[in-house]
Amino acid sequence: MSDYYDRDDRRRGSHRRDRDDRDYYRSSRRRSRSRSRSRSRSPPSHRYHSSSSSGIPSAGMIPSAAAQPPLSNTGGLPLGGYSTTLSAQDKINRELFVGNTPPGTSEALLMQFLSGAMRKTNLCPPDATPILACRTNQKFAFIECASVDTANKALNLNGIPFLGASLRVSRPSKYAGPHIPSLTWQQLTGQPLPSGMIP
Repeated sequence: MSDYYDRDDRRRGSHRRDRDDRDYYRSSRRRSRSRSRSRSRSPPSHRYHSSSSSGIPSAGMIPSAAAQPPLSNTGGLPLGGYSTTLSAQDKINRELFVGNTPPGTSEALLMQFLSGAMRKTNLCPPDATPILACRTNQKFAFIECASVDTANKALNLNGIPFLGASLRVSRPSKYAGPHIPSLTWQQLTGQPLPSGMIP
């Protein structure tokens, strides 16, 4: 009788171990499937990767528009610097050198005289202000015209008599623009140079 119960206990123990093994196997399979589904759902990381065949960067490498510097047609120059360069060059193109000025010539007098001469010979409209500024020295001056076209026309003042001297009107040495054909004051007006005046 005792042997019978011992065999029965052994069979029960064996059945229990088999059931525990099956439960552990099922639990392990469920965990494995859960990890597989989790890995399959996670999106692939594409940041900072590029195509090795074409050399085209992927979406992660393309910089945003906000990070890009403003573009321009200035050959790489910043927009502010380009504007300053244009302004300085425009002023040079509007500036003229006036040589052989008599000592003590005031800026206001020279501006008034040259502007009146341009209006009188129709080099500018009667109500225009062709000369905006003037800087004088002992023997020469610089005048700033209202526009480049006005400066081109003011070149025809070359040789105009002023306080016993013949003024020399030309482009300054720093001018790098095209050559503009012009006449002398005598050719423009048909008046000869006053006697004894050196051109």
